[in-house]
Amino acid sequence: MTTYYFVMDLEFATDGPDSPDDFDAFADRVLDALGELEEADSGIVDPDVTASLTKRTLSVLMGVVADSRDDARRLFAANVRTALHVAGCGTPGWPNVPGQLPAPYEPDYAPAS
Repeated sequence: MTTYYFVMDLEFATDGPDSPDDFDAFADRVLDALGELEEADSGIVDPDVTASLTKRTLSVLMGVVADSRDDARRLFAANVRTALHVAGCGTPGWPNVPGQLPAPYEPDYAPAS
């Protein structure tokens, strides 16, 4: 088994009133949910999020232990979706067909100098 790291960039909109503080609290709930998933599953490694409160964007970085990159990509997307649900976010337009999932990509780490 290999650990694969992926990032997924997500944009959010709400039908109701919203503030930067609300989105900050939501981002915290997503990170907390990812931490709970990591505690429950040793195949989830070092989840983290970064957020733009004004743009309502969230980037999720996480390692996933799997037999193949394709399996890891599917597990990554499933765990991100689960964390969003736990944080109170619906995902009604989330595709269920492989190849149509939001595109997680592998981070490009710069070498340490």
